[in-house]
Amino acid sequence: MAEEKSFKYVIVGGGVAAFCVKQVPPYERPALSKGYINLENKGTLPGFYVCAGSGGEKQFPQWYKENGGLIDLKSFPDLATFPMKLYNQMRRVEHIDHARKSAEQAVKAIKAAEEGKSIPEYDYLPYFYSRTFDLSWQFYGDNVGETVLFGDNDPKSPKPKFGSYWIKERKLIGAFLEGGTFEENKAIAKVARTQPSVESLDVLSKEGLSFASKI
Repeated sequence: MAEEKSFKYVIVGGGVAAFCVKQVPPYERPALSKGYINLENKGTLPGFYVCAGSGGEKQFPQWYKENGGLIDLKSFPDLATFPMKLYNQMRRVEHIDHARKSAEQAVKAIKAAEEGKSIPEYDYLPYFYSRTFDLSWQFYGDNVGETVLFGDNDPKSPKPKFGSYWIKERKLIGAFLEGGTFEENKAIAKVARTQPSVESLDVLSKEGLSFASKI
């Protein structure tokens, strides 16, 4: 009979794996499959990913208590709603960047707990990007408030570089840049996190990318 072994692990971008599987030869191992947690009142929580030796069989809460599941573990797939420290509110994020970083945070927290230590609270800065042919843009922060456009957005330009800032309550809280370099993208990420004060939208529009670069 195969010996059971409990351990913790994470599936990046796909949810949470259960924490007890049977030790079996590789050719007999079941593939991970979408499963459900059966609640004591016969309800279900759809979309929870489990692997419990049988490839996704339904389990009851008592099973997780006996086999060492994690309590209050927040979601870290591509799509998740969680408390965002930067804005002090619940936010829904739909991007692989959060899936990777929150999974990394979960692993660090597990390792720290095993060593009797703690780690800093998860502090995520919203980040989205796209790359299509010779076009490449990045966005950091929050896209609410007044917008300030800057740069060269002429489609006839050989290498257009333009962007936008979002200003709310006289603070810069979001930044978008098309055609930026590695250093310039780092600059807009920094300015979106630090949220500097903005005195004049006209001056900000004229300064453009240089405003972020000097923060």
